[in-house]
Amino acid sequence: MGHAMNEDPERQWETLLDSIEDGRVIPVIGPELVLLPDDATLVPIDQWISKRLLKRLNLPESGLPKRLTYNDVVSKYLSCGGDRQEIYSDIYAILKPGIALADDHALRDLASIEAFKLFVLLTCDSALAQAIDDARPQERVLRIAYAPNNISDLPVPFEDLTQPVVFHLLGKACCAPEFVTCEEDLLEFLHALQDRQRQPEHLFDALREHYLLILGCGLNDWVTRFFLRASRSAGLSQSRRFCETLVGEQADDAAGLLLFLENFSHKTRVVKTSSYAFVKELARRWHLRHHDDTPSPRPVAAARVVKMVARGAIFISYASENREAAKLLASALSMHHLDVWFDREALKPGDDWDEEIRRNVERCSLFVPIVSRETLRESNRRSYFWREWNSARRIADGIAASERFIVPVVIDDTRMDSADALPACFRRAQAIDAPGGKIDAASISGLAKLVREFHRRQPAH
Repeated sequence: MGHAMNEDPERQWETLLDSIEDGRVIPVIGPELVLLPDDATLVPIDQWISKRLLKRLNLPESGLPKRLTYNDVVSKYLSCGGDRQEIYSDIYAILKPGIALADDHALRDLASIEAFKLFVLLTCDSALAQAIDDARPQERVLRIAYAPNNISDLPVPFEDLTQPVVFHLLGKACCAPEFVTCEEDLLEFLHALQDRQRQPEHLFDALREHYLLILGCGLNDWVTRFFLRASRSAGLSQSRRFCETLVGEQADDAAGLLLFLENFSHKTRVVKTSSYAFVKELARRWHLRHHDDTPSPRPVAAARVVKMVARGAIFISYASENREAAKLLASALSMHHLDVWFDREALKPGDDWDEEIRRNVERCSLFVPIVSRETLRESNRRSYFWREWNSARRIADGIAASERFIVPVVIDDTRMDSADALPACFRRAQAIDAPGGKIDAASISGLAKLVREFHRRQPAH
C-alpha cells in the first residue's frame, strides 16, 4: 500500500502533523466517522438514518442486512411500489431537527484542529458543520452542496478561503433529489463529477494540490478507485507530489482494492484502524503539540458573551427552526463583503442579554427578520426573536420614513400582507424572497446599496 502507518508510527504521525500545520491537508469524511448512538451502540450515520427511514416508510426488516444502507431501504421501498421521490423528503425530515453530538465526539475533535479550513463531506447531514460552529464560534462555517443539476463550487480558490468550508460532494439533505440516497444516485453524481464541464473547478484544484486524509468513507472498491483518480491530475501509478492517507477498518475487507493500491498507487497510505479512534488520537497529538491541554471544542456556556456588532452591519434575526436558512443567508452576504451579525445559538427566553441586543440593533444599518411559517406559529409567540423584532420596531419609529431599516426576508410561501402577527412596520416594508435562505444576486446588490447609503449618512469623525 505504498506506505503503512504501522511501519514507523511516530515518523508518520510527525509527517502528518507537519503537513496539517502547513495547511497542506484536506480531510475527506465519510459515514464511518459520523457515529451516532443506537440501541446502546454507535453506528454510522447512514445506518442510523436508514433504520429510521425504514420505520418511517413502514417497511418490514425481513430480508434486509443488519448493516443497513440507504440503498437497501430504497430498493425495498421501490419493490413494494413506493415513490422514490418521497425518499428525499423523508430523509430530510429525519435530519431536520438536527443531530446532537456527544461532547467527546470525534467530529468535535476534528473540528477543533483549526488548521483545517476545507472539509469534503460524503454524507448529507449537518453534524460536521455544527461541530465546527461549536469549535470555532468566532468563525462562520460555509456549507456548499454539489449536485449534478446544481453545480456548486468553492466561492474562491482554496488559498483565498477566509472561513471554514464544508463541501457536500454527494449532496446535502433537502426535499429535492439533490443528494445520494441509492446506488443509482451515486452513479449519477460520479458520472457528473468526471465531466470536466461539471466539476467544481476550485474544489478539484484544491484536491489535486493537497494531501488527502480520507476518514471513515467506507467506500466500496470501485468508488474508492474513482475518487482517488478523479482527485488527481495524473494516473495513480505515475509520480505525483501529493499522497493520500486512507483510514478505516473496512480496508481489511477490500482485498481487491488493497492489491490495486499496492501495485498502482504507491503514494496511497492505508491505515487499518477505526477512523473514529484515529481522529481522536490525531486531535490529542495536535493539541499536545500546540500546548493545549483541553482540546474539547465545545464552548463553556458561562463564557458566552454578546459580540458587539460592527457599526453598519446587517443584523439577521430568526426563529431557531430557521437556523440553517439564516446561516445560508449570512454566508451569501459575507461572501459579498457585507458585515453580518446573527446569533448562532438562537437565544432563548431567560438569557440576560436584552440590553446588549438592543444596542446591537441600534448599531446595525439594516435589520433583517427572517419570516416563515415557523416564526408565525402560536408556539413561537413568546420566543426570544420577538424581543429583537420589537426592539427593531421601536428603533424604526425614531427613523425617517424614507430610510429603509427593516428589510424582511421571506424564506417560504408566507404572505407578508396577511401575516397579522407581524408588526405593522414589518408588513409595510419591502420584503425579499429567499427560498430556504437562498438570496439572489440582485437582492444582495440592493442590500449593499442600502448599507453604502447608511455609511454616507454617518457623521465624519
